[in-house]
Amino acid sequence: MIIKNEFGSVDMSIPENYHDILISFSGGADSTLMFWLLLNTIPADRNVKFHPLTGVTPHKGKFKLFTSQANLDNLIDDFPEHKIAKRHIIYNDTQIEVGDCAIDLQKNGTVDMRMFGLTKNPPHDVMATHDLLYKRIEERDNDGKCWRTDVAGIFFEPFINVDKRWVAQCYLDFGLMGRYYNNTISCERLRDTPDMLHSEEPCGHCWWCREKKMAFGILDGQYE
Repeated sequence: MIIKNEFGSVDMSIPENYHDILISFSGGADSTLMFWLLLNTIPADRNVKFHPLTGVTPHKGKFKLFTSQANLDNLIDDFPEHKIAKRHIIYNDTQIEVGDCAIDLQKNGTVDMRMFGLTKNPPHDVMATHDLLYKRIEERDNDGKCWRTDVAGIFFEPFINVDKRWVAQCYLDFGLMGRYYNNTISCERLRDTPDMLHSEEPCGHCWWCREKKMAFGILDGQYE
């Protein structure tokens, strides 16, 4: 299934030889959309089992865990015929530990492929306009390869050739704003004072808040 909008196209097709798919389900807009599209793309009678994995970081830990669970519950309710395994949760300091956990799950045979909702950086001029150049994440300057292989086996990054504006357009096109958007978190909770560190309100100035504002026009939880 190919999904197109003005910001690019993504092929969500999954070969039929994969039956246990790990979903890196961060609680963000990208991974939530990826999971929703997969459930729409793969028929329930293919008997695929989806294995969500969430990493919980110190700064946005409990709130992120709660909101991502809310969207996981929505997915389970909206796709009752699909098989969604109990979520794997890891308490991590960096994304590296989440990747290592995903690799271990593939190595031990729990899953036979892994999926990540990583998007690419916006074009340079767009990043400059939205003050995103100061923390450009180089690994998001992709080489066009959605399917890759490493020490554990195959993994798939379907969004690696589109930026978050494509994601935002999909939320609008598929009517996902009201049910899913406000449960997604991008803010890294980079606060000036300790008492605000665990606030549920987005800070509005971290790189991830600026990227989300660039794409959606609003921050976490602000859709009415």
